[in-house]
Order: sequence, then C-alpha cells, then structure tokens
Amino acid sequence: MLMCLLGMKAYAEMTFAKLPLDVAGIKANKNCYLPDQKGYEDPSLKVRIETDRAYDTNVMLAYVEIADASQIRTTMADRYGTTRVTYPENMAKRVNAVLAVNGDFFNYRNSGYLVRQGILYRDKTDSLYDLLIIDDQGDFHILKDPTPEDAHSFPGTIINTFNFGPALVIDGEEVLPVKRIDGGTFRKAQRMAACQIGPLSYVFVAVEGPENKGSVGMTIEELIHYVHGLGVKMAYNLDGGSSSSIILDGMKINATSNKKRRTICDILYFSTLIPTAEMGE
Repeated sequence: MLMCLLGMKAYAEMTFAKLPLDVAGIKANKNCYLPDQKGYEDPSLKVRIETDRAYDTNVMLAYVEIADASQIRTTMADRYGTTRVTYPENMAKRVNAVLAVNGDFFNYRNSGYLVRQGILYRDKTDSLYDLLIIDDQGDFHILKDPTPEDAHSFPGTIINTFNFGPALVIDGEEVLPVKRIDGGTFRKAQRMAACQIGPLSYVFVAVEGPENKGSVGMTIEELIHYVHGLGVKMAYNLDGGSSSSIILDGMKINATSNKKRRTICDILYFSTLIPTAEMGE
C-alpha cells in the first residue's frame, strides 16, 4: 500500500482518459489493495468494504467512488446469444476488475430491455420487471413497470441496463408496497442490492441468507428499509441467492461460510484508470 500511495502523488491533479466501451478494464496495481480485504485505493478508484448486522443477518457493504463514469462497466460470460455461464471471479479476472458484483442473470429469461456496454441486445421491455438504467454519466435511473415507450424515450445515453428488480429506493424514497415478482419476494433470502449514493458514488449491499451460519436473510421489504437507512438516492435489487457475490481482487469475499456456489452469465464491475506500470508496481 505504501508504494501505491507514493505513486498516487504524481496523479493527484490528473484528469483521466475514459475507458473505451469495448475493452476490458485496466490491470490494477496489487499494492493499492488494502490489507485484510478492506478495499482498494488509487487516485481514480476507491473501494471500502464494511460489514454490518441487521434483521439477525450478516451484511457486507462495498462502497465505491470513481473518477469517471466509464469505470462502471459490465461483462458477460460469453458473447450474447450463448448459454455459457461461469463463476463471477472468472469474469472479474478476465476483465481486470478491482471490484465486481453479480448481475441479473439475463439468460434466465428472454424478455427485458437489455443494453450492455452501449450495445442494445434485447428490445423486449417487460412491465413485470423494473428496469435499471445506468447512463453515460454513471447515474442510476429506475423505470417502474416499464413499457417499450418508456425505454425508447429515455432522454440520456444508456450504457447498461438490468431487468430484475424490484426497485428498492427511487429519488431517496422507499418503493412500497412491494410489487410481487415471484415467490421469493417475501421470503427471507440472500440478496444483492446495487445503490447510488451520489455522483460517481455507490454502495453494493450483499445480504447473507439462511444457508449462512448465523443469518436468516431478508425479505425485499426489509432490504428496502435497510438500504434506505444508508441514505442512498437510488437502489435496485439484483439476482440473489447463491448468485450473490462480491468479488475483490479476483476473490469472492462475501458469505464465505457457505461453500455453495452458482455459475452466472454476467457481472457489473469497476476498473481503475491508471495502468499498473505507471504506478510503479
């Protein structure tokens, strides 16, 4: 970490170039990872890992701050149209992700307005599933009960979308009552929430479930109350259960008491903007 901090001085006042949409992330300097899996820090990216306990359940929070919106990205296990799945850490390593979380397992259904890294893959908006849009400013927008017209008329530039949900918090307000999506909505379970705190500032909330020692999990309504209490502006429920994963430096760090794993088809991840060689590794 000392070498990383020394290297950071030269970058303190720099403006960083954007990452192109169609490339992998930049390999991070190993010296910038904090001890004991507590996070990562360089002038373009800060990650802080915290733990909490609520509703008789263990919670892991990954706070992220980035210098540019191009650092929040997605990747797939394989090209769109295949059914290939893999472990999230495999995808994270392939794209040099500093931090990654599971996505929405878009292969699970054939509906939804699906955009990844600026490319529209599926134009089948489904009103049953709230739509999360991440635009070119790195901002979250959530469309409840979306129609094709809602998606097509979005005024900004869409970079990534997720079709899972439900919405948890919109514009700082809890989204209640919960719209029933499936039988798991009201069951206590392992969950993952993607939240925006402010401009280029995020927190990802991984809730353990009953399969984890000492935890009972949360219902969607409990998750709504919990993330709202963090003061987030926007919050959205991603795929949960055994898919729920926080990957730091290529390793899964959440819910480690349960060895059950699930292969998935996509991740949301963050990249540094500083090449390793320039940081003096």
